[in-house]
Amino acid sequence: MSSSPLVPPEQWRHLFRALLRECTYLPDPIARGYMHDYVVQRFRRYSDKSQSKLQDDLHRQHRQHLLRKTATDKLSLLKRANEGYSRPLEKVLQLSYGRTGRKRRDLLNVFIVPEVPPDALAVEGILKKPSMFEDDWKPPTLVLDLLKSQLHNGVIPLLSNRPVVKTLEPPIPKEDSWGKPVAKIRRRNIRKQWYYDVLDSLLPPLPDAEVDTLQGLISGRIPWTPPKRRKAVGVPMDSPSQTSLDVAFLTEGPKKGPTFRDFVNGRPHQITRRFMQRLWRRIYCMVPRFEWDEKNQKHYFKWGSAKPFPQISTVVEHDQAPGLFLKVDANGRLIKQPSGNLLEVTMEE
Repeated sequence: MSSSPLVPPEQWRHLFRALLRECTYLPDPIARGYMHDYVVQRFRRYSDKSQSKLQDDLHRQHRQHLLRKTATDKLSLLKRANEGYSRPLEKVLQLSYGRTGRKRRDLLNVFIVPEVPPDALAVEGILKKPSMFEDDWKPPTLVLDLLKSQLHNGVIPLLSNRPVVKTLEPPIPKEDSWGKPVAKIRRRNIRKQWYYDVLDSLLPPLPDAEVDTLQGLISGRIPWTPPKRRKAVGVPMDSPSQTSLDVAFLTEGPKKGPTFRDFVNGRPHQITRRFMQRLWRRIYCMVPRFEWDEKNQKHYFKWGSAKPFPQISTVVEHDQAPGLFLKVDANGRLIKQPSGNLLEVTMEE
């Protein structure tokens, strides 16, 4: 069997440049940086020649075929997102803001990292606790609090494609199908599967800098302009590639005219600020903020809303309180000011 790779280097170079080019046209500043780094890291990860030498030719060719398919799928996703298809663009935003994909897992690992015990007594207390997934084991408090907050938010299942876990405890039956107590190893496996399902469903908080950027884009505080796409250099009509018979023409026949095939799964939109604000608000609804409650002295999760609600109340400072009722009487009615004509008559008299 030939040792030459299935995909030539020129095709990898073409895919790499095309992916980076589409990343520069994304209409979101965070998405542009994240997807650029994502593409570069993926190509660097799978370009390790020392690892490829250890594989046989058949496995290497199969691996390159799968990687090329992944690259073409991501290129198609970025192209449709830049053309204004709402679903591909929202998927790119979810990847960039950590609502799905590898960034979500990285944010979740940072969020639920266990605290370092401050002293020897704390270390002894940790050692006395049951091992992970064993009987009397409890998941971290932050995980349960975030799960409760997500279950109370009815908007998240409509926006996110994450699996939903509706139980706060692992569903361990009291007896098995034979009427006997459930075995210890089965109880452990049920807890393990339930905990990993919970982690797969959680939406972790974003860093403060990215939340501030997202809020600024929604409110208009951060200036935004749609990226300008450079026009591709056209091929002259009298070139041999346009006039001669190629392989595609001989195998597939003449090309069709305009069809509705591109509009089966949505239609392209003109990327405007209003169009982007709708997508940004959908992402903002899936981002929890980890805040501190001064009254109850505990942390809680706060979620955004898809539509801005009118402000029906305001906070009054202590020095502003005396001036609130200066223009109303004892019954709460506005005090009528004397008109200008009445003042003129009084002056003449």
